[in-house]
Amino acid sequence: MLSAENIGRRIALLRKEKRLSQEQLAEELNVSPQAVSKWETGKSIPETATLPLLSRVLGHSIDSILLPRQLVVLSAVYTDGEEQEDVTQRVNAFVSGDSLRLRVGGGELAAAPAAGDRIKVLLVKFEAPSGIFFTCAREGEVVDIRLAGGAPEGEGVFTAKFGELQFIHGAYGNRHHSRNVMGKLAHYRYFRWSAFTANHEQFPSLTENEGPDYLLLVYLNAEGLHAVSCCEGERICYNPDRTRLYREAGSRDSYIVTGVDRLAFGRGQDCSWAGALLLSLRTMGVDTSYETVMGVSGACWRVAFTSMWDFSAADALVACDYAAPAFRAFGINPVWADRISKEERKRVKEQIAADLEAHRLPVAINLRVAPEWGVITGYADQGNTLFCRTYFDEETFKQHEDEPAFQEDMIRTGGYLYVDNWPFALVRMGEKFEAPPAAESLLASLRLRMETMGKRENRGYKLGYAAFEVWRMGLIDGSWYKEAQEEDVRRRYLVNRFCLAALADARRSAAIYLASSRELLPDDSGREQLGLLAGLYAGMAERLESALALIPGQEPEAEANHEIYWPEETRKTQAELLLWVAGQEAEADRRIQVLLDIAAG
Repeated sequence: MLSAENIGRRIALLRKEKRLSQEQLAEELNVSPQAVSKWETGKSIPETATLPLLSRVLGHSIDSILLPRQLVVLSAVYTDGEEQEDVTQRVNAFVSGDSLRLRVGGGELAAAPAAGDRIKVLLVKFEAPSGIFFTCAREGEVVDIRLAGGAPEGEGVFTAKFGELQFIHGAYGNRHHSRNVMGKLAHYRYFRWSAFTANHEQFPSLTENEGPDYLLLVYLNAEGLHAVSCCEGERICYNPDRTRLYREAGSRDSYIVTGVDRLAFGRGQDCSWAGALLLSLRTMGVDTSYETVMGVSGACWRVAFTSMWDFSAADALVACDYAAPAFRAFGINPVWADRISKEERKRVKEQIAADLEAHRLPVAINLRVAPEWGVITGYADQGNTLFCRTYFDEETFKQHEDEPAFQEDMIRTGGYLYVDNWPFALVRMGEKFEAPPAAESLLASLRLRMETMGKRENRGYKLGYAAFEVWRMGLIDGSWYKEAQEEDVRRRYLVNRFCLAALADARRSAAIYLASSRELLPDDSGREQLGLLAGLYAGMAERLESALALIPGQEPEAEANHEIYWPEETRKTQAELLLWVAGQEAEADRRIQVLLDIAAG
């Protein structure tokens, strides 16, 4: 029999485990915060239709939410101390009654990260009637948890520790041959060492190891169980209050990720945020495309405009949060660092250095020249100098292509330019989790499209149909063009072309994403509707690109008359085009609603 009180307690616990507020969980589930509150206080239980999404958001099966067991795994992370994967649901599947037994990294739990020579470990946080506990096991070892009288029995089970951290496991070597170094750690801790260097003097290596060695440390603090590792020659340090460990970024003086493609406008990737994210994902080994990034994020539907006629209206994230759906679709927890203080930069630089060495490129805006998105590709001078790819690099490369000093510098930097500005927004690729099925991301993208097209304004920008209208009216306001200064008209001309290019790029991406997603839908009627929708957006893209071809990309000369380079007839023609596109979007509304109704059954 279902117990609303027990179900509510479990939802509250799992929500807090995911570090979500009641409001954030409600937003994820498309329900009210009051509904979540009623669940957690046992006044009601979630509706059946909500359970699959609740299961995915909380990372637990429906059964484990509705039928709480004595033993439940709250989180399970498989990690090498640098990269990690959330395997909570997979580990929970092995719970039987009041016990859990599985071999780490074997056939029972074929968990990533599988590549590389670093030592792998499974970190488990679980709940029993007597409290919350932690345990860990190395690759090849067995996790064996059994409850007796509601409490776990046996060794290797720990509770959260306040104050100075407690070492749980330490190993030096690699995943094939390693040595337990807990005795060494106890000795060094007695002398209050503030850091540990991974070398053969402090942690003697085994003679079987021919490649690089690694130091892996697993520790427990008030927040739970953690693992950190470093390569031979690097250091792991205590933080000032000795409650946390981190790999010292300065362990290496420099590091450059090689082979990162260039970015530029006019190459079929005119959304700088999506283009930069694509580079980061590909460097991490994610096989995807620009159009898929645009599609799963919802950026392919974007249209924003402001009566101030500003370039920022073309930025994918300025008026809507398309980043969260993208990261969710690719199974990545983003770590944002927005407008941080100078005091915080040192910590973030250390994190950036560690990310780069793990081939996780941070995505950031305003790295050089202007506020567009790019990626950080390397560091030098212990992280104080950074390198990047941005959408403004090509002009610099052409300007200095015949200068020997510049070419020599490019050899030193791996072909990347220097970061000139500390970005006012930066996102790091955090821990990975199991991504939702592609069909779920498609439907989520379509729902987001319906929401944003119908929303009139956000963050000072007009959205959807309202954006088309304010843009169109600005084109046909003849009195403004007669009275305006030529420099103001010239700016409006450039903003118009930039936003038109962004719109054409978005609708082309939408057409490709929709066409490539047809096979994701299980029934013929849904696939047919998706094909028709793809054709609708392909038609929009074709006409938008034709209009764009009539507007030269170069900046008009200061003394040029706008009636020569941007005559009234051209503006009226584009205004009519925007009206037509808005009509096509209204037709898309109807087709998308049919698709969503089919998916809902």
